[in-house]
Amino acid sequence: MTFIAPNQTIGIIGGGIDSYTLTLAARQMGLHLAVLTATATDPALAAADFALFGDLTNPLPFSDLADMSQVIVYADENINSDLLANMTDRQHLPQGTDILNITQDRYMEKVFFEDQNLNTAPYAMVVNLDDVRREIESIGYPAVLKPTQKGLGPKKQRILYNENDVEAAADYFDGATAILESWVPKTKELSVVVVKTSTGETTVYPTIENIYSQNHQLQASILPARIDAETNQEIRRIAKVLADKLHYVGVFGVTYFLTAAGVLYVARVFPGPRGNANVLEYTTGYSAYELHMRAVCDWSIPEPKLDRAGVTVTISPATLAKAIQLIRTQPNTHFSFYPQRGDLPDDAPIGFASFTAWELETVIARVEALGIWHVEDKEKKSDD
Repeated sequence: MTFIAPNQTIGIIGGGIDSYTLTLAARQMGLHLAVLTATATDPALAAADFALFGDLTNPLPFSDLADMSQVIVYADENINSDLLANMTDRQHLPQGTDILNITQDRYMEKVFFEDQNLNTAPYAMVVNLDDVRREIESIGYPAVLKPTQKGLGPKKQRILYNENDVEAAADYFDGATAILESWVPKTKELSVVVVKTSTGETTVYPTIENIYSQNHQLQASILPARIDAETNQEIRRIAKVLADKLHYVGVFGVTYFLTAAGVLYVARVFPGPRGNANVLEYTTGYSAYELHMRAVCDWSIPEPKLDRAGVTVTISPATLAKAIQLIRTQPNTHFSFYPQRGDLPDDAPIGFASFTAWELETVIARVEALGIWHVEDKEKKSDD
């Protein structure tokens, strides 16, 4: 793998907030950015040196990007992996495409976890209502019906609570496969950022606790996660097992579900950094986006050191006015805002605020006192 020095050009495929933030991190490293998106209005282009946009199912834009870039990374895990494999070699695309073949297909992802003897929610592939009726007998209620292919088409996840819900799911099938998965009664969602270098060295950063809305929009991330040492050790072990099996260079994430009984499930793997890792920047000194760029450019990777506890909350259109008021009254809070283009849902991420303190209890109390975001451990509170 080639070392990429400042003033060389990195190509980024895919738009959105993660691509925008990745571009900012690369610029701070002295790199030039060529960003390829599907539309000319994508926010990721706001920070690019070279803005490219076009049909991301067409080889031509990829060829143009490759011609001007020393290294290419992808910020969208739904990119056609076959197209990437045809357009670039391993030297040009450090992330490779193997991880995409796993993460784009829910069935392949489940099989991958099982091959590593990892605990994942019971599941079955289904193609019609008869399959659902048969498999629900072993999977049980509630269960979740999901498209096999992630990020493609309008179909969303559907929860089945009883036989009536099963019969009503007839309209879910159109010839494509789906996954029927047991509903995990989770009390916490957890994640880790893993950095893998071109030499195969792996660094696992501290475990993050994530809080989501009912629509599964990220509301807050907490570091360190409020879990026991044994669970934390198992989370890190699993991350290293997955890193050893993935042919990949850069940052990837692993998410987990933890039940009230202390049972840990591996939920998913995803390539590249995501917003749930923003809390790392102000607690360890390094953002996941910078770590990703350091790995794909063959720079050295810092050892993780948790300097302080932190809570990072999502700023949405619904909380924007109150967040702006805090800018004048919270001098020790870090604020970041994304470019806003077009109308957005009330819970869409448009920025984040990070609160830190030496003790986690202190920073949680500080956030709760604002009355805007709620991050208190309800499970622990109910036990007191």
